[in-house]
Amino acid sequence: MSNPRPRGLPKYLHVADYLRAQIDDGTYQPGERLPTEPELMDTFPYDRATIRRGLAVLRNEGLITSEQGRGVFVRDATKTRYDLMSMLITDRSHPAKPDAAYNQPPRGPDDGLSIEHSYEVIAAGEKLGAAFEIDPRSELLSTTYTFYISGDDTAEYRTTAYIPYPLVIDTPLATPTDDWPQPPIKDLLATVGVKVTTVAMDIESRMPTPQETYDLQIPDGTPVLSDRRRFLADDRVVCVTDSVGVADRIVYGLDLKLQ
Repeated sequence: MSNPRPRGLPKYLHVADYLRAQIDDGTYQPGERLPTEPELMDTFPYDRATIRRGLAVLRNEGLITSEQGRGVFVRDATKTRYDLMSMLITDRSHPAKPDAAYNQPPRGPDDGLSIEHSYEVIAAGEKLGAAFEIDPRSELLSTTYTFYISGDDTAEYRTTAYIPYPLVIDTPLATPTDDWPQPPIKDLLATVGVKVTTVAMDIESRMPTPQETYDLQIPDGTPVLSDRRRFLADDRVVCVTDSVGVADRIVYGLDLKLQ
C-alpha cells in the first residue's frame, strides 16, 4: 500500500484518513461506490472489524452512506452559496440569484423548489423573551418556511421569523402566505408603520437538535450552520429570525468591492 500507517495512528483511523483523502481529492466522486469490505481488506492488512470501524468514522462525519445490498457510497451534498451582504440588506433568507461557482438547485417555486409554510401564535418563553427584552409570557407570531431541493425530499434550509403579536394583530401580516419570494422583513414591517433601522446577525456552527436531525434528514455526524438576525427599530427589537441549514449543503460568502 502506498500510504503506510503513521506511527501511533490507530488502524481504523488509518482506514478513515486514507478514504477521506481520496474523497477530498476527487478519486471517489459524489454518488460513487467505495470499495467493498473484502476489497478494502486487500488494500489494508487489517481485519473486517477494523475496516468497519474506519467506515463508521466517515459515516458519522456525513461523508458516506450505506445502502443495504448495494454497498457504501460517497454522499452527494449539493451546496448553495448565500451572500451575507445580500442577506442583510434585502433579508431574503433564500436568495433568488444563484452563484455560478456552486452546483445549486433551482431558486423558486416556478422552477421546482418545494416550500412548506406554517405559522402560529406562541408564548415568547425565556430565550426569545430575552432576545426581545419582553416578558416571557408575551405573544409572538411565529412563521416558518422550509425549503426542499427540487426533485428531492431532503430539506435544504429552514427559517423562522418571530414578531411581537401586538405589532401585527388585525393586519394582513397576522396571517402570512406561503407565496415566495417574500418581501424583505423590513418592507413587511414598514406596511404596519415600523421602520427597521438596524439588522444584527450572528452565525454559529453546531450539532443539530434531534428534531432538526429528523426534520431536515441530517446524516449522523453532520453539523448545521444556524444564524440569528435581530431587526431593530431604533433601540427596540421588532423581529427575530432563526435559520438553520445543513452545513455541507450551504456556504456563507461575503463579496466586498474594494476602492
